Amino acid sequence: MSENYHIAEILKKLKEYKRKYYVNKLIKGLLISLAIFLFVLLTASWIEYKLQMSSISRTIAFSVIGLTLLYFVTKYIFIPLYHLLTNGKALSDKQAAREIGKYFPEIDDKLLNIIQLNEISSKQNSLIAASIVQKSEKISILNFKDSISIKSTNSNYLPYVIIPAIIIGLVLMFAPYMITEGSYRIIKFNEEFIPKAPFSFSIENKELKAFKGENFTITAELTGEELPSELFIYKEEVKQKFEKLNNNQFQFNLKNLQKNMEFQLEAAGFKSVKYELKVFEKPRIQNMNISLDYPNYIGANSERINNSGNLIVPEGTKAEWLIQSSSSDRITVELLNDSLLFEKANNKTYRLQKSLTQSSPYKLYLFNDKANYTQNINYSIEVIKDKYPEISLSPINDSIYFSQVAIAGEISDDYGFSKLQLIYTKRKGGEIIKKGTIPLSYNAEARNQKYFKVWEVDSLLNEEGIILEYYVEVADNDGINGAKISKSSSYQFKLPNEERIEKEIENTSQSTENQLDKSIKASERTNQKLEELEQKLKSKRNLNWEDKKLLEEILNEQERRKKELEKIKSELEKNKAKRDRFNKNDPDLREKSEQLEKLMTEMLNEENEELMEKIKSLLEEQNQSDEFRESVEDLKKQEKNKLKEMERMMELFKRMEIQYDMKQVGESLKKLEAKQKELAEKNSKAEDSENSNENVTKNDESNEFSSEKEQQKALEEQKKVNDEFEKIQNELREIEKRNQSLKQPNQLKDTKEQESEINLQQQNSLQNIQENNKNGASEQQKKSAEEMKKMSEMLSSMEMSMEMEMLQENIDDLKDIVDNLLKLSFRQEELMNNFKEVNPSDPRFITLSEKQLAMKDDAKIIEDSLTALAQRVFQLESFITKEMDKMNESMQSSIDALRERDNRIAIGQQQFAMTSMNNLALMLDDVLEQMQMQMQSSMGMGQQSQGNEQKPSLSEMQKSLNQKTQELNQGQKQGRQFSEKLGDLAAEQAKIRKMMEELEKQLGKEGQEGKENGGNSGSIAEEIEKIEEDLVNKRLDQQLIERQQQIVTRLLESENAREEQEEKEERKGETATEYERERIPNAFEEYIKEKEKEIEQLRNVPPSFTPYYKNEINKYYNRLKSKENLLQ
Repeated sequence: MSENYHIAEILKKLKEYKRKYYVNKLIKGLLISLAIFLFVLLTASWIEYKLQMSSISRTIAFSVIGLTLLYFVTKYIFIPLYHLLTNGKALSDKQAAREIGKYFPEIDDKLLNIIQLNEISSKQNSLIAASIVQKSEKISILNFKDSISIKSTNSNYLPYVIIPAIIIGLVLMFAPYMITEGSYRIIKFNEEFIPKAPFSFSIENKELKAFKGENFTITAELTGEELPSELFIYKEEVKQKFEKLNNNQFQFNLKNLQKNMEFQLEAAGFKSVKYELKVFEKPRIQNMNISLDYPNYIGANSERINNSGNLIVPEGTKAEWLIQSSSSDRITVELLNDSLLFEKANNKTYRLQKSLTQSSPYKLYLFNDKANYTQNINYSIEVIKDKYPEISLSPINDSIYFSQVAIAGEISDDYGFSKLQLIYTKRKGGEIIKKGTIPLSYNAEARNQKYFKVWEVDSLLNEEGIILEYYVEVADNDGINGAKISKSSSYQFKLPNEERIEKEIENTSQSTENQLDKSIKASERTNQKLEELEQKLKSKRNLNWEDKKLLEEILNEQERRKKELEKIKSELEKNKAKRDRFNKNDPDLREKSEQLEKLMTEMLNEENEELMEKIKSLLEEQNQSDEFRESVEDLKKQEKNKLKEMERMMELFKRMEIQYDMKQVGESLKKLEAKQKELAEKNSKAEDSENSNENVTKNDESNEFSSEKEQQKALEEQKKVNDEFEKIQNELREIEKRNQSLKQPNQLKDTKEQESEINLQQQNSLQNIQENNKNGASEQQKKSAEEMKKMSEMLSSMEMSMEMEMLQENIDDLKDIVDNLLKLSFRQEELMNNFKEVNPSDPRFITLSEKQLAMKDDAKIIEDSLTALAQRVFQLESFITKEMDKMNESMQSSIDALRERDNRIAIGQQQFAMTSMNNLALMLDDVLEQMQMQMQSSMGMGQQSQGNEQKPSLSEMQKSLNQKTQELNQGQKQGRQFSEKLGDLAAEQAKIRKMMEELEKQLGKEGQEGKENGGNSGSIAEEIEKIEEDLVNKRLDQQLIERQQQIVTRLLESENAREEQEEKEERKGETATEYERERIPNAFEEYIKEKEKEIEQLRNVPPSFTPYYKNEINKYYNRLKSKENLLQ
C-alpha cells in the first residue's frame, strides 16, 4: 500500500507538470505567432502601399505570408494545444523526469530511476519495491510544476509583440491608409488595383440598376486637391466623354439599355475601378381582363373589360382580375386600406376576386425581387349605390260625381321595382275606421314609368264626414341591401258638404248663363257684320281689303264661338251630373237638362264647316262670283238660325234654373222648419225637466234658463235660424228678379205676407230668449215652424200650379199652331193645283200669286208663334225650327218664281213648302202628344196604365200604315178627301222615318251599328223617305205597297238582332247606381286617355335595349317633363 501510494503521487505530479509544460509552450507559441503576424502585416502592408505590386506579386506575397503564418501557428499553437488536450502524451514520463531533474539539482536522476524501477517492480522482487519507496519519500515532497515559470519563460517574447503593435497603432492613428490599403490589396490579391490617383472617383447613383429599353444617367464626382477638367468612360472598349456639370460633377447618358454593362472611369491618365451596370426587365402588365358579374336583380349581363382598370359598377358586383405580366414575381393590390395578394394561376397569370361594395381608388403593385423594383399603377373603382326609388303623385279628383280619384304619377329607380301600392286610411272625426292597400300595376323592369289607376271611392265615402287619406308607396328591387321604400305626398278626399255643392252648382249655372249671353251678343254682332257684307256684295262686284278683313273676322268669330258653345255644353253636363249625383234633380228637371244638352249638341253638330272652308277657299282665290255671294248668304242664314237657337236656349235655361231654384228654396225651407221645430222642442223639454225636479216647487223660476250659458246658446241657435231664413228670402227675391227677365214671366205668388209673419215670430222668439222666457220662446218657435211649413207647401203648390198652367198654355198654343199648319198645308195644296191649271198669261195668275203672298204672311205668324212657344217648351227640337226655315225658303222661292212667271219652278217650290208644312205638323203633333202625356202624369192620371202599356215597335207601326195604304189604294183616288188621307199617310210615314233616323243615331252613339244590330237601318230610312216622297206626290200603286211590305220585313230583322244584342249586354252588365252608369265626365275622360297614352309610350321601350339606353330614354322623358313644368 505504501509503495503504490508513493508511485501514484509521483505520477500525478508528473501529469500536472506536463500539463503546465504545454500551457507554457502554447502561450509562447501565441506570442511568437502574434509577433510574426504583426511584423508581416506591417512589413507587407507598407511594401504593398509603397510598391503597389501587381496581382501576381500580391498573390505570391499573400501565399508566402499565409504559409509562414500557417507554419508558426501550427508549430507553436496547434501542436501544443493538441498535446494539452491529449494530456501530454507526446512528452514521456522519462523526458519529463529529466527536465525536472535539470531544475531540481537535489533530485538529479532520482526521479528517472524511480520511473525506471517502477516499470520493472511488478516483475521483480520486494527489494526493488523497497528501494522505490525509499527514493519516493524524498522526492514526493517536491512540486514538479514549480520547475516551469510561465512568466519568466515568455516575458522575453513580449517586446516582439508590443513593439510592432505600437508601430501599427501609431500608423493607424496617423496614416491608416498605409496599413488598410496595402493589407486590403494583399487580401484582394486576385483583383486588379489601379494606381491611386491624386484624386478619387465616386459614382453618385445609389444603385447601378436600370431597366431594359430605358435610358440611364451615370452621375460621377471627382474629389481631391487637384482635379482634372475632363472625365471619360470606357465601355465595351469604347471611350466616351462625360458631360461636365460643374467643377467636380459629371454625367453621362446611356440610352436604350438592353443588357448588363461593365464600365470604367478615366481622368488624367488614372482609371477607376470597374463598375457593373445591371439591366433588368421591368415588371409590366401584358394583358388585363376584368370580368364583372353584376347582381342578378339589375337584369344586366356579365361583362368583360379588356386592358382598362377603371371601373364604374353597381353595388354588389363581383369582379375578377386576370393579369398577364412579364418580369414580375408577385402582384398585390391596395384597396380600402387593405393589401391583397393576387393568386398565381401560372407562370405569367395572376388572379384576384373581389365583391365591390364601396367606391375607392386602388393601386396595383408589380414586384421584381431581383431588381428590387416595384411598379405601381393607379386605378379607381366607382361603386354606384342602389338609390332610393323616386315617386310623385298628382291625383285628379272627380269633381262632378265625387266617386273616383285618378291616381296618376311617376316612379323611377335605377334598376326596377318590386312593389307599387296605394295605401289609404278611412277616418271619421279623427278616428280610424279602416285601413287598406290597393296594388297598382307597374312594369318591374322599366326604370322610369308612369302609373295610373281610376280608384272607385264611392263605396268608402258612404257616410257624411268621412275623410280618405291616401298616398302611394313604391319599393325597389335592391337585391343587396333589401328593398327600399319611398312614399309620395299624402292627400285627402272627402265629399263636399251641401253648402259647397250648392255653391258650385250656382257658380256653374251663373257661368253658363254668362257664357251663353256672351255668345248671343257675339252672334248678334256677327249677324250685323254679315248683313253689312251682304249689302256690300249687292252694291259692288269685288271686295276690297277692308271687306275681306271683315269676312275673315266673321269666320274667326265663328270658330271662337264654337269653342265657347263646347264649353257651355261641358258646363251643362257638369251641372246635370252633380245634380244627379247628389239627388238634386227631379225627373222633370233631369229631362229638361237632357233636352238642353241635346239642343246644344245639335247646334254644335251643324255641318257649316264645309261652308266656311268653301268661303275661305273662294276668298283666297279672289273669286267673288255668284257662288261666293250665295255662300255668304247661306252663312248668314245659318248664323241667324244659330242666334235664334241660342236665344231659345237662354230662355229655356233661365226657366229651368228658376224651377230648380224654386225647388231648392222649398227644400231649404223644409229643413229650416225642422230646425225651428227642433229648437222649440228642445226648450219645451228643458222646461218639463225643470218642472219635474223634486227639490223645486212649481213657480215662475221654472220658466227660466238654468244658466246664462244655456241662454246664450239658445240665443245663438235662434239667430242662426233667423239668418238662414233671411238667406231664403234673398233667394226668393233673386228668383223674382230673374223671373222678370224672362220674355214671358211665370206667375209667381206673393209670399211676403208669410215671410213677414215668420220674421215677426222669429223676432218674438229672440226677445223671449233674451228675457229668459223659455216657455214664450218655445211657443213662438213652434208658430214660426208652422208658418214655414205653410209657406213651403204654398211654394210647392205654386210650383206645381205654375207648371200646370204653363203646360196647359203651351198645349193650347201648340194645338193652334198645328191646326194652322194643317190649314196652311191644305191651302197650299189647293193653290198648287190651281197653278197647274193656269197659264202664266192668264189674269187669274196674278190673283193666285197674291194668295201665295198672303200665305207667306200667314206662315210668318205661325213662325212667330212657334218661336215664342219654343222658348217655353223643351221638347221642341232644333230640327223643327230648321223645317220651318225650309218652309219659308220654299215659299219665298215660289214667290220669286211667280214674279218671273216661271210656273214650273213655282209649283215645285210649293210642293216642297207643303211637304215642310206636313212634316212640321207631324213633328209638332208628336210634341203635343208628349206634352199631353206629361200633363196626365203631372195630374196623377194614367200612371199605372202608362207603366204597363207597351209602346208599339217600328215594324208594328209600319205594318199598320201598310194596311191603311192598301185600303186607300182600293178606294177612290181623286178628290180633296183622297188628298187629305194621302197627306195623313205621308205624315205617318215621315214619323216612322224620323223614329228610324233617331234609332240610327242612338245605335251610332252606343257603337252598336253593325250587321248584327240593324246595321242596315240607314238604308231602311232612305227607302222609307222614297216612299214618303211618292205619297206626297200622289204616286200610290201596288209597287209602293210591296215596297212597304219589304220594309216591315227588314224592320223585324233589325229588331230581332237588337234584342239578341241587348240580351248579351244584359248578361255582361254589372249592377251600378244610376250616376255610375252615366259616362265619365269629358274632362276626366280626356285626362284618363292622356295618362294611359303616356304610360303606353313608356312601356313601348324595346326590351332589347341595354340598361344604358333605357336610362338615357328615362332621362329624355324627365327632360321633357321638366320643360312641361317650366311652360306651365
